[in-house]
Amino acid sequence: EQYKSTVDRSFIVSKTDPEGVITYANDEFCKISGYSREELIGRRHSIVRDPDTKKEFYKELWHTIKDLKQPWIGEMKNREKNGMPYWQQAIINPILDTRGNVVEYIAIRVDITQQKEIANYFE
Repeated sequence: EQYKSTVDRSFIVSKTDPEGVITYANDEFCKISGYSREELIGRRHSIVRDPDTKKEFYKELWHTIKDLKQPWIGEMKNREKNGMPYWQQAIINPILDTRGNVVEYIAIRVDITQQKEIANYFE
């Protein structure tokens, strides 16, 4: 519980079932997305998906975590409830049972929106 509490205070965290339906969303996820926990639980992560992100991006992400059963690490652009974009550095890790089946996924993310905006400004 202490580890969970430390991670929850430091990062944007969510968990999903094997089909990608959100089963847990911490306060930081609610804060950055603008959605309440009640609005997130039971929905897919596509609720925050940026419509400009190509489908191939998500296809590769799912291939990595579902088929290869490996962690996916990278940057992703999402949208707040009000439509404003935000960027995250993320690791999405499949949690496996003793037979190697995915039982859930955990995503731990950091908001990198400000860094992206600064980089875009100087480009």
